Amino acid sequence: MAQRSFLFTPVFARRVPDPNFNKSNGMNRHIFFVPVRSVPKDLPLDPNARIPNTNKRVYRDIAESLLSTDGMFHLKHKGITVVADDVKQEDKDENKFEVSIGDNQGILDGGHTYEIITSDNEPSDLPEDQYVKFEILTHVPPKWIPDIAGGLNTSVQVQPMSLDNLAGAFDWIKKTLKRESYYRTIAWRENEDGEFDARDIVGLMTCFNIDLFPNTVAHQQPVIAYEKKSHALKLFEEQPETYEKVRPILKDILVLHDTIRFESRQYWNDSGGKYGLCSFVEQRERVEFAFPFINKTSKFRLVNGALYPILGAFRWMVEEDRKTEKFRWKGGFKEVLKRWKGSADELLRMTAQANTELGRNPNAIGKSRGHWANLHARVAMRDLMEKA
Repeated sequence: MAQRSFLFTPVFARRVPDPNFNKSNGMNRHIFFVPVRSVPKDLPLDPNARIPNTNKRVYRDIAESLLSTDGMFHLKHKGITVVADDVKQEDKDENKFEVSIGDNQGILDGGHTYEIITSDNEPSDLPEDQYVKFEILTHVPPKWIPDIAGGLNTSVQVQPMSLDNLAGAFDWIKKTLKRESYYRTIAWRENEDGEFDARDIVGLMTCFNIDLFPNTVAHQQPVIAYEKKSHALKLFEEQPETYEKVRPILKDILVLHDTIRFESRQYWNDSGGKYGLCSFVEQRERVEFAFPFINKTSKFRLVNGALYPILGAFRWMVEEDRKTEKFRWKGGFKEVLKRWKGSADELLRMTAQANTELGRNPNAIGKSRGHWANLHARVAMRDLMEKA
């Protein structure tokens, strides 16, 4: 394990053995009250569930409190919790402590407070009589960290997605997509930059999960992929084994997502329509929409309420490989793209009709179970006719 050492100079320090796990694990809690001027820089945020976003009002209030001269910063804020490998006192006559932090250790809670203290301020800019409380936990088993983080991060609730990422639930997805050019467009925890986030990826996989939404049951459609991504994420958490069956076709799903969204304009206009006038189409004049999974851009794209039911209709093209017990495309991905090309005009017209019937509300068509079922049935019919 690679370790880094940081020097803490608290004005007050205490070591408290853990009441349950000190004897079995050697776990201790070190409490430091550190002058904000001497807080060490560059403490890692690896175990923190989310990347700090200090733009929210609550964090602006913390900044104001820090820069005041009332000396009450350590009383008004719960402080910073750090997971570390070890804490050693350098000099027993002075409060100087060496804190050793290894891989996947660092700030567990209080990352926003830490950023506010260290990011935009020089030590001399900070009040001399303000302090921040550090609680440094040593010898914490790595597998306990996600649960501890979830319990501590309650003042501004951490998204389940961020905790799932901390627990490694997305690791196999990351490994699958790591080498793709679009990998950096996906955020895996809250406040991380990205055109898409882990919930979007899970939602897209849900659209093609034939274990949860069999092709043989018409009334079971993966509407939650669009309507309630939090529910789709919950399914992913509860049944990870069925989502891993999607792995062989995951990259293709992302390509199909962008292909449908990008090519819809061509098919609609070729049939005599005016794509830009559709209420289920978004348009930009200056910065074009990105389609990172196919490396294209355009001024137009389908809104998600129209896109997801069309995308989900191609679940019909998924089957289980009996040898691998994973999912695969019927006839391969080229056959899926061929089926899209042959049914695009019809699927878009059905989308336009549903949009009209539902008051020109794309959000409503994204939630319409009947519309999802109709598009799925149409792709199935097309596929069966082609094979007859």
